[in-house]
Amino acid sequence: MRIRYQLSIIGLALALIATGCDKLKNSTEPQTAPTFPTLSLKGPNTTSGDTHAQQTITTITTLNAQISPAYLALVASLTPTQNGDTWTWLLSQGTLTLTTTATKQPDGSFAWTVKVNGTDPTTDSTYTNWVALSGTSSADAKSGNFNTYLVNSTTPAGNVVWSKDASGNLTATFTYYVNGTPTGKAVVVNNTDNSGELQMFTGTTMTSKSVWAANGSGTWWTYEIGTGTQTGTGTWS
Repeated sequence: MRIRYQLSIIGLALALIATGCDKLKNSTEPQTAPTFPTLSLKGPNTTSGDTHAQQTITTITTLNAQISPAYLALVASLTPTQNGDTWTWLLSQGTLTLTTTATKQPDGSFAWTVKVNGTDPTTDSTYTNWVALSGTSSADAKSGNFNTYLVNSTTPAGNVVWSKDASGNLTATFTYYVNGTPTGKAVVVNNTDNSGELQMFTGTTMTSKSVWAANGSGTWWTYEIGTGTQTGTGTWS
């Protein structure tokens, strides 16, 4: 269940900036700046040693790490500059800069871009106006769609689409890529009562599913890759 995203690369670059930020460009804007949308997924609340229960928890922990890189906390701590309906957060160290922009759309939603440019002073890796992340979030931040890209490329690395229903139940779908081609996905459902579901796909075939109740107990199923034929099932408490 390897989820392949490039967000971790951005997190590493920003970890360097966090330890030695030379220049932060701030200004006071007349309107309230948008907040970068973040997701916090939850797995089953269980101490069961069942392999499938633990695998479900591990997968969701991994997904959380992919969608909430450390640099977001740094961006959130800054005051952005504003030009009309566009806000810009700038982090820099030497020639390495990370620019996050949010542009308000006519319907109140926001278009987001994270761009990396310059040379990493520790690894000497060079980024050339690399758009590492782009996407949109709704005005109420209850839905959105974000894409990540391979380093210095427009080739897709990953995608996440999320939405909350009227009751606050969250569904998030992650699509992961190899060499720009989608190879599978993970679907997570988090309900407000702490019940939920995780589905894993290879290609378009579901290979595993876990469903858990509010008390953390759950049921799992596995399926054959390619045919989707059920190969196993069980429960945990």
